[in-house]
Amino acid sequence: MQLLGSNLTNVNRRTFLGLILTASVSSVLLPCRAIAAIWNKAAFEADLLKNAQKDLGISTEIPSNDIEIIAPARAENGAIVQVEVKSSILDTEAIALFVEKNPTVLIANYMFTNGASPHIVTRIKMAETSDVKVIVKVGERYFTASKRVEVLENGCGGEGSANEKFDPSMKLRAKLVGNKTEVKAIIVHPMHTGRGKADNGELIPAHFIQTVNVALNEKNVLDTQYGTGISKNPYLTFYLNGAKLGDTIQLRWQDNYGHEGKGSIQVTQ
Repeated sequence: MQLLGSNLTNVNRRTFLGLILTASVSSVLLPCRAIAAIWNKAAFEADLLKNAQKDLGISTEIPSNDIEIIAPARAENGAIVQVEVKSSILDTEAIALFVEKNPTVLIANYMFTNGASPHIVTRIKMAETSDVKVIVKVGERYFTASKRVEVLENGCGGEGSANEKFDPSMKLRAKLVGNKTEVKAIIVHPMHTGRGKADNGELIPAHFIQTVNVALNEKNVLDTQYGTGISKNPYLTFYLNGAKLGDTIQLRWQDNYGHEGKGSIQVTQ
């Protein structure tokens, strides 16, 4: 695995990427405590959009029609809202996803390197009707777009029990489609927000994935940070340029309790 962003010195850029770029070795080789320290706690715990953006080092935003957001105009269940984001802005480095009306507004932060396309699909939780906001980082500039989603049922609480068995697993698929490889991942994880209640009325402690790191043939391509706004059993689709049949894609995740999982898959047709 190679060093991430060793030539980057701008503080705002490092902050926006959640301090991932300050690591001296690949996050896939770091111990649990070191990976947990990478997670941008202040930004992901912010309850106001302006504070989350400040903690990511985001400066003036430029509205852009080159950011595509595909999301339902109306969501029956706010616990599972599928969102697809694609940036056509040249040299896109990172994408941050926000929902302003959520208890914590920052949903996820994605960094793309080494041929990863700035195009992701995920499923998020939404507390109420709100804009889904995207901010794209390109050099020292920030571009933005939003889409309104009407939510009929609050999805930010959650359900289950703090005592339920934690038995994580993962499914991966990597398929060559034209000149790109489409990678799909589903990680079995409760993604408790810390605001949901068990059957006995007690709050279920927060338990959620914080970091997801992806490599292609031992070379980092996608580094992601999650907050509690990602849906149960996180779903992620992303796209790679330059991958060939038989290449190996490795994915590793870690949650706020230090649990971690990893898996690999070869690119097929």
